[in-house]
Amino acid sequence: MSAARLDHPVIDAVLATAATALDMEVVFLGGLTDDLFTFERVHARTSWPEVQQGASRPRTDSFCHRLLTGAAPKTADAASSPDYRDAAAREALGITSYVGVPVPDPNGSPAATLCGIDRRRVDVPDEAVELLRRLADVLSAQLGPSVSDRIVISRAPDGSWQVGDDHTQDLTSAMVLADLLAGEITPSGRPARSDVPLDELAQLRLSVKQLEHALAARVVVEQAIGVLTERQGSSPRDAFERLRKVARSRGRKVHDLAREVVASASDHAVPLPPELAGRR
Repeated sequence: MSAARLDHPVIDAVLATAATALDMEVVFLGGLTDDLFTFERVHARTSWPEVQQGASRPRTDSFCHRLLTGAAPKTADAASSPDYRDAAAREALGITSYVGVPVPDPNGSPAATLCGIDRRRVDVPDEAVELLRRLADVLSAQLGPSVSDRIVISRAPDGSWQVGDDHTQDLTSAMVLADLLAGEITPSGRPARSDVPLDELAQLRLSVKQLEHALAARVVVEQAIGVLTERQGSSPRDAFERLRKVARSRGRKVHDLAREVVASASDHAVPLPPELAGRR
């Protein structure tokens, strides 16, 4: 996994939401190769010297290896768990409680893990595990390429954005996400905040829904940037600025206008403002 992807604010948002849902000392994104397990990103509530971002261990020592080979997704007493009691990481790190879910790649195979660990006994409810699975799907969309029926913008192995033969760094994505989080881009159907007081679990579910919708909107905007870049021969950053300027001048939402731009790539009958129509 590239540093550009892992440093993205959406990763922080997912880990923070997971930490609230699990109420565990550490929530982390784990990466696995054939031989190694690595703490790729760590969200820690307390100091745990043995658990540091970037630290690696032999893959077979890790709880995540057990998870991906069929172990139960959670335990509140690892020492007595038939799945985890003989994992080398249990004694080495002092883990008592564990919960984890795979983060799938676009083909559905595990690309990483989203997990929580604690030195105390923590009974994680099934509802929290389900929230963790949904957050893993958000991570999957973030870490993988932005795709539709036709790929218009994707991420290269070095972490840059690729549009045609052109590469650019993650600036465009950061700009798009910043607008999403600021509320400037509001996708149709985004869950509204409730006026009725919500319990903690309901608040977490709402947070996950809002994150899912924000990511979906971001993907549509990225696709529109790819269409405009190829159509008008501009840089992704210039394409994004043009899309935002046209949306503001016409009182439109960026997300809605982006959807029309993407549709116009395969249907030339879709009407667009002259500034975005270009060569089709």
